[in-house]
Amino acid sequence: MVPVLLSLTFVNHTSVRWGYMAAAVACIAASIAYQGVYTLVTRGESSMTSQANSWFIIACLALAGLACIELSTATPAALYTPAMLVGVIFVSIVGDRRMQLVVDMYALALIALIGWVQGLRGGEFVVSMVIYASTIAVVNFICARTVGSLTGQINFSQALDSLNDCFDEVDIDGSSPTSETFAQIFSRGLPYVACILPAERVAVFNRNRSLDRFTLVASWPDLSADCGDLTRVSVAAKALASNSVELDPYYCALPVGYAADGELIMVIERTLPEVQSEARTAEAAGLLAASFLRITSQANFVTGLRTESRTDPLTGLANRRSLMERIEMEMAHALRSETPLSVAMVDLDHFKDFNDQYGHVVGDTVLRSVSAMMVSNTRDQDLVARYGGEEFCLVLPDTDLLGGHNLLEHLRSGGRDATTDLGVTMSVGLTSWDGIEDPLTFIDRADRALYRAKNSGRDRVVSIAAYTDQ
Repeated sequence: MVPVLLSLTFVNHTSVRWGYMAAAVACIAASIAYQGVYTLVTRGESSMTSQANSWFIIACLALAGLACIELSTATPAALYTPAMLVGVIFVSIVGDRRMQLVVDMYALALIALIGWVQGLRGGEFVVSMVIYASTIAVVNFICARTVGSLTGQINFSQALDSLNDCFDEVDIDGSSPTSETFAQIFSRGLPYVACILPAERVAVFNRNRSLDRFTLVASWPDLSADCGDLTRVSVAAKALASNSVELDPYYCALPVGYAADGELIMVIERTLPEVQSEARTAEAAGLLAASFLRITSQANFVTGLRTESRTDPLTGLANRRSLMERIEMEMAHALRSETPLSVAMVDLDHFKDFNDQYGHVVGDTVLRSVSAMMVSNTRDQDLVARYGGEEFCLVLPDTDLLGGHNLLEHLRSGGRDATTDLGVTMSVGLTSWDGIEDPLTFIDRADRALYRAKNSGRDRVVSIAAYTDQ
């Protein structure tokens, strides 16, 4: 509208105040430049609040441009002034209460300036200002009652869509621990919460039921803030007890799924005073909970699938696929750090005969017992994997043959003592990496050492050093 009125001023008026005309052109140029910089900085990925702020500034520049056009002409007062109401209506639709109040006062100030410069004084000036102030108040009232509710619903829907789109972009591949996965999810999603349910603070906690302890997973707007006080609000306890959304005038609590070590709950400190009705707030909270519950369920599902594909279902140990990946990783580490790497193959002696005598149910119990014994007697950096049947494979980083032999003798004794009544013993083959061979060849040499342990009487550890067959 401003460029059109500017053109009409040039065409229809022979007397033009060029200073005001230049100011109007400057307002147009400033708005174009601002929008260009804003688009460049945000790269087309701005939030709705940021977009509203941007359009508010442009609307203010447009109002200033209209005022300058009015002042640049010698026409009777208020010829172009009513056009300012368009800007007021626009901000009433896209802006919040603060923006609406500012633009109302700003428009009235510009109208007062125009009237004064164009000679309105006394009663005429007062009447003019009362008319425009009343008109602006009525415009705001109508917008609030009609367009405002519709716009609020549109903004609400857009914010919810943006939240779901944000979650769809999260790469959940199960490669990171579950706690890190959830921290990443909530850190990305929490900034959208305030656009859906007005909030001062939002925090997500992991509650360990057995310890009755809350651990902060993510928070907004201050990631480093201490939000422990939010765990003590009454609605948090109610939401955990009822497993449903709970509201009061000051807080909102939403159960948003489960992690491996407890329940996930989001606590929102609400913005006051709250304009939305409680029914609308409850609806928003329910939709928020559903969106977060969907992504946490997806994270648990993907992580569970990955764990299942890499874990032996009977013993809970790593399977052969995980074993090969770990050996390759430890080989790379051994090369970089110039440290030793050993691998052991473990076999339960005469286990087929044991299964035939006692049955597979008892045999499975023994396998689980031996697996737990080996895991509890190895270091965190060691890997115990089930290779197949009654065979196990141990990856021992930063361990030479002597250290590995001592460890495996301890495991062999522990394995025998754990199942003494059943007469199960272990044969073990151990070798170290030569720095050249591939994982299959490496495991094959440990398997040859296991074969020698069996042939030499079983229930023993046999080692084969790298570069030799001895």
